[in-house]
Amino acid sequence: MINKTYPITKFRFVALSVSVVLLLVGIISYFVLGGFNLGIDFQSGFSQRVQIANPSLSLSYSGDDSVTVNVSNGTISLIVRDANGSRSLEYPAATYATVGEMAAALNGAVDGLQATAIQEKDPTTALITGFGLASLLDTDGFVINSSNQDRNNFVTIDEMRDTLGSSASVQIVGEEYQQVFQIRLANEDGLLEDELSKQVNGSLTSTFGEGSVVVLQSDFVGPKYSDTLVSGSILIIVVSIGLILLYIWFRFKLAFALAAVITLVHDTFLLIGFITILRLEVSSTTIAALLTIIGYSLNNVIVIFDRIRENKPLLTNVSITSLIDTSVSQSLSRTLFSSLTTILAILPLAIFASGAIQLFAIEMVFGIIVGAYSSNLLAPALFMWISKDKKKKGEAHPVPAVEDKKNVETIKAEPVTVDIPNAERKQKGKRQQKK
Repeated sequence: MINKTYPITKFRFVALSVSVVLLLVGIISYFVLGGFNLGIDFQSGFSQRVQIANPSLSLSYSGDDSVTVNVSNGTISLIVRDANGSRSLEYPAATYATVGEMAAALNGAVDGLQATAIQEKDPTTALITGFGLASLLDTDGFVINSSNQDRNNFVTIDEMRDTLGSSASVQIVGEEYQQVFQIRLANEDGLLEDELSKQVNGSLTSTFGEGSVVVLQSDFVGPKYSDTLVSGSILIIVVSIGLILLYIWFRFKLAFALAAVITLVHDTFLLIGFITILRLEVSSTTIAALLTIIGYSLNNVIVIFDRIRENKPLLTNVSITSLIDTSVSQSLSRTLFSSLTTILAILPLAIFASGAIQLFAIEMVFGIIVGAYSSNLLAPALFMWISKDKKKKGEAHPVPAVEDKKNVETIKAEPVTVDIPNAERKQKGKRQQKK
């Protein structure tokens, strides 16, 4: 048992006020900031991850065979296919440290292969290719780029935004000096993916030079898919909360179920408000974070409600506020420490990761904090209010008390005279004489 009982219910109005204020801030931010920062999953449009990198090495092949080149961590691999089969040649970055050395090694490695070093002093570990895929060499030439290594001189996000215009959304991916950017463009004119890709690459090429734009990833979402994903995501959240309501109603009572569902809806809207204020991208990762937080908060709420149910037959002579205070205090260390350990596990991802994993971790950290607050302060208060309201509605109207005997008037019976006919009197007299 616990050594100290905390007056949890004493702070119920403070908790309610804090929740109302936070919800209002989220609603106001939604309208002031112009809604959500929708990702490519939830709006029809084009998304492309590009890296601004100067051309460093050029390869061409004029032979009769088939030669494929692949670049991985600075190591260049050649796959040669001829009538006798295929063979693989590798040129690791550890052996050929600069682009000049790599070009010298590639020249003459295969008959008809020509390698030209554009930036001889560039390190081979910085070599990159579009999409990171192997490419078939021909006489037109294939250019391998080199990522920027200068931490003091690089393309900024403001330059990218000025180049693409206000209609494009630009974000930095990874270290800023590496010049990797995520570009999102809404498809308001109903263009095809190739047309949008040419539009973006044309703008970047005109600013940063021919061959300096390396496409690492490209995605396109049509209007039908985005609409289906939005409606499906909303349906998933609503159905999950509805099933939770039925589960807790079946396991506990309706008062517990209503308090738990209101708490979960509260946590969901607070997380949505947090995403809106920080302009975090709303994508399929966001839906995963919302569902995860709903499950995590539900676990804490059930632990507390289960303790209340266990203590109810044991603490029969205490008020409902004392029952709730005792039960929450008994579960407080468990819920707080479980939340803290989960946050410590996720926090490194929120700080050091990037992309969708970082967004998921950030949303999880905030959601766990909100869940710990609501399960220990808001959910018990809601249960207390709902229980009191049900009790009042279920009370029968009081029966008027019986008046005191002193106030009850004594009614004395008065004799009633009944007239008996003469014939009946004579018969009655004879019966009495016989007796």
